Formats: sequence, structure tokens, C-alpha cells
Amino acid sequence: MDIKQLPLGPYQTNCYILTKENEVIVIDPSAKGEYISSHIPEGNKVLAIVLTHGHFDHFGGAQVLLDKYRCPLYIHEDDVDLIEDPSKNLSMQMNIKLKDQGYRLDEGMLTIGSFQFSVLHTPGHSPGSVSLHIEDMLFCGDLIFKGSIGRTDLYGSNERQMKQSLERIKTFSHDLILYSGHGPKTTLDHEKRSNPFLKGMW
Repeated sequence: MDIKQLPLGPYQTNCYILTKENEVIVIDPSAKGEYISSHIPEGNKVLAIVLTHGHFDHFGGAQVLLDKYRCPLYIHEDDVDLIEDPSKNLSMQMNIKLKDQGYRLDEGMLTIGSFQFSVLHTPGHSPGSVSLHIEDMLFCGDLIFKGSIGRTDLYGSNERQMKQSLERIKTFSHDLILYSGHGPKTTLDHEKRSNPFLKGMW
């Protein structure tokens, strides 16, 4: 599987383009939809756009892709109100929103074309935050960053849930590769050794 990481938008939010042969899934199209599209070769089929959560900086480029590729948009039920309401998705001045399509990220296995994810509901940063486990990789949105974690002082955030979600991820294999919503990729082993929020110092 090929992975392209594109840091985009005012917060340099990572958009991930996952490709298997000619099938593509876009995770968190953060901004500049046409630019994202330029990284998807002609002839490749975009199967879905998947959001790790509903903050505007993770879907600012989604509408362009939805219009171009006519593909479904997946999000957890608990974050649907965020994508539909700029006052909740933190885009009040820009008024960025999406219409829900009814495709859900539920806890458990999700198969889209040749891609098979284990969807983990990992709330804390937002009520419907999810992490997507595929092979030896975890696309964890704003749950974990290299050396830090996502904020818990925003609409719908919950510090207790964040701690529970982090404890859950700590049980995974130490060589799990973490692809975060912001910053470089890291490994669970590295974060368990160096990230204060995973070392029990929180």
C-alpha cells in the first residue's frame, strides 16, 4: 500500500492518500481539494473519503473531492453535528461545513474495496474521534502526536475519555506506526517511552 502524507491548511493538518493498485481512500482531506486531487493519478478510483473527526481543518478540502469523484464520506455518528455546524467545527469565520451522507464509522471492521480497516472509537479530542487500524499502521487523527496529544478543551472534548482512549491504544503492538493529524509519523513504542501523556505523567 502506498501512502502520501500532505500537510495542508492553516494548521498543516495531514491529509493521507492511501493507494492499493488503482484504488484510493483519502483520509482527512484537510484543505486545497484540487491540490489533493493532483496527487491522485488519472485512472485511479477514489472509493471514499474518511474523516477521523469533524473539525474543519480535517475536511476543508473534502467538498471539492466529493464533487469530483462522487464518492461517499465516512464519519462517526457522534461527530456528524460538527461537520454540519461551523460553530462546533471551529470554522466560524470561514463557515466551512459538509452535508452528512449517512456513511458511518462504527466500531469494528470496515471494508471499502480492497482496504480493510479496524475502526476504533477513540473519543476525547471530539465525541466521534476514531482511529483507523490497517496492517501495522494506525491513522489516529488528533488522538496522539509525536510527543503530545490532541486538545481536550474544545467543543465536545473530554479529558476522561481521552485518557481512556490513550490507555486502549497503549495495549497495541509496540511497533505500531502512528500517522497523526499533525506532525510527523511516529511509533507507539517511541511514544510510550517519550510522550509524557503515555508515560502516566498526566
